[in-house]
Amino acid sequence: LVKNSTQVPMRFSFVALTALYVAPCEAWTAPNNFSRIRSLTNELCIPSPLPLNNRQTGPVPLFSTNTNESVGGVTFSEAESKIVEGMWDQSGGDTAVLKDLTQQSLTTMHPDLVLKLRQHAEMGSKESVSDAINGVAEALSGVLNARLEGARDVLANLLECGEIRKLDAAIGKAAREGRLDMAFFTVLNMNLQDAAEQEPKEEEDNEDKSANRYSILQHIYTRCQEEVEKTVAPGMALLNKLLRTEVDSIRKNQLEHYLCPQKNVIKSPDGKEIKLEGVRQVLVPPSDFIGALEQAVKQIRTVEKAGGTDPATAAGMVESCRQVAKEARIVIGTSYGVDSEELMAFEAKLMPVFRPSTPESPYIKGE
Repeated sequence: LVKNSTQVPMRFSFVALTALYVAPCEAWTAPNNFSRIRSLTNELCIPSPLPLNNRQTGPVPLFSTNTNESVGGVTFSEAESKIVEGMWDQSGGDTAVLKDLTQQSLTTMHPDLVLKLRQHAEMGSKESVSDAINGVAEALSGVLNARLEGARDVLANLLECGEIRKLDAAIGKAAREGRLDMAFFTVLNMNLQDAAEQEPKEEEDNEDKSANRYSILQHIYTRCQEEVEKTVAPGMALLNKLLRTEVDSIRKNQLEHYLCPQKNVIKSPDGKEIKLEGVRQVLVPPSDFIGALEQAVKQIRTVEKAGGTDPATAAGMVESCRQVAKEARIVIGTSYGVDSEELMAFEAKLMPVFRPSTPESPYIKGE
């Protein structure tokens, strides 16, 4: 999770499956940067189609069992074939209806099936293949590409704002309309990667030290993450916030603020302490944070099993979650006590997550 000038690390979030700490772009306060921001709209790049290969590992692996149909190297399980055939039969072979069904079913499709259909659509081998698989794969490809194009338009609109307050308002509106989705963060990450590779050259050409494309996109990324975090469960929002925070001391403060009882003592101007009435509340109960960690590890392993990421990247993501859990354990122990029920419950519930007792555990195999 460390950024340098030539490479953007794997971003991971359980809101949009992406995470990195990025600082606000202070250089935006300079008036001469507004025209620069607007000019960046024409520099956007878009992945078309979404990449199926990993730069380090080559083609992604696909896993399945109990197969009944093999398509050009892509093997569909019996359950997956039934899902595809059901969608095809329901559409009656009508392309428009099938596209609408695919759009509605996309959020409930298993990542394994989505990746297989995408790979089949990219391979373009339609001989000796059922019409159902061909039709659904083509419809899925169209839906994903349309989402990416829409995400590019959203990012372009944000860059055209040209002023911080207008940008914040536009990001808030996009979040309320549900447009800050996985497709948006995919496009944003692609542009961050491209901007990171061009950053040294842009710094040489940027004599007035105004904000460059990378710092502007960083600011947009941070603000979008903050908006999306407002719409998810408190435990998940906290985990996402911690995973994109690089500084240990800041993470410690965040854990103490959210996981521990709030202070009910204030100091008056003359230095006297005043105790407030009422119960000391916890903003994020440790049980909610445990649930977020459990869900995160399952999601990582599920995406890894489906071929959406390589084992090394998945292991790094799980290790990041484990590191956050270790820091939370120290904070809970310090606040509640080393012999407290809260600490013992926290340790007991996380033990099967990071030390599974069986190879078939969902924290190893995914769901």
